[in-house]
Amino acid sequence: MTRPESIVEVSVDSANGRRALGIMSMRQALDLPDLTRFTYTHPDPQKAAEGIVLSREELRAFLTCH
Repeated sequence: MTRPESIVEVSVDSANGRRALGIMSMRQALDLPDLTRFTYTHPDPQKAAEGIVLSREELRAFLTCH
């Protein structure tokens, strides 16, 4: 089960590709400023390992449903 304390990697999309900003809990990630360039690894470690990323809205919905 995924909890608000589950860890995600926050990245920013730039002209040079995606750059990691840091690793934090889902709650901390959602407390960041609402910038459309931010992406978040999937909270499920297997999906994150596959490179699946979520938008802020998808992360918020995932947190709400789990």
